Amino acid sequence: MISRRSLLAAAAGPWRPAPVEAVEGPGAKVSFRRGTRLLWEYRFSAGLPKPYVHPLCAPDGRAVSLDSPPDHVHHRGLMLAWSDVNGFDFWGEANPGAHGRIVQRRRLALRRKEPPAVTVLNHWVAEGRLLLSERRTLRAVAPAPEAVWVEWESELRAADQAVTISAAGHVYNGLGIRFVREMDGGRVLNARGTTRIEQADGEPAEWCAYWGGAAGALYGVAIFDHPANPRYPTPFFVMREPFGYLSAAPTYREPFRLARGEALRLRWAVAAFAGPAEAARLEGWRRSWMVSRPAR
Repeated sequence: MISRRSLLAAAAGPWRPAPVEAVEGPGAKVSFRRGTRLLWEYRFSAGLPKPYVHPLCAPDGRAVSLDSPPDHVHHRGLMLAWSDVNGFDFWGEANPGAHGRIVQRRRLALRRKEPPAVTVLNHWVAEGRLLLSERRTLRAVAPAPEAVWVEWESELRAADQAVTISAAGHVYNGLGIRFVREMDGGRVLNARGTTRIEQADGEPAEWCAYWGGAAGALYGVAIFDHPANPRYPTPFFVMREPFGYLSAAPTYREPFRLARGEALRLRWAVAAFAGPAEAARLEGWRRSWMVSRPAR
């Protein structure tokens, strides 16, 4: 017997997930949610040395990023930073040396839906001097529904002097994520089919994924490089001991040098997923992202 509930469901058409929305929250943050479930959160409090994404969650809501652990307090979720910008460290926080800060000056736009996104103006400042002006846009794109996505775009423009952006021997600099401790000792796979950490570390690839166990299940994150980026495909930094870390590292082998007023444009997509990394699935995601976000 067909129930009234079945008739109403049929009339309503096929089920669709709730749309993703960007929601302003207290404490200087923008949360990206699907219904009541948090997908990821962008944090930009003036009291922080740099703005970043945390938590980044897998599709079931479990966080895969770690924020400021005691062993490396400067590891803040998913973050963009460098250890040497004209001699100032924007990556470290407690280590000796001259440090800079990435400060949000103002929010330029907030799109709440389709796709939700936030655009901000950041200043990279050190000893009272502006070195870089950054226009940063983060979007909750959805080229593959079985993952949680962050599209990260940054335009870094040198201010009133030439700027060198260097890893200064810290090859992990760039867009990186520190993983929750349950994912330490994980595994790697990149677009070239490399599965050895020692080989994948520093190897250029269109994408690189890391995954490991968390609470009895497997979770992973893939970072996709955009063809419009300089040095595409980018080298990736990856490690699993003593902790898990993955970064798109375009200055792995050489710095960027910007003339006064010159801009550096970078774009990546980050996907958090459940289960092991599978080459066919990740390559399909990359192609879907390329269709949805073509090169400019």
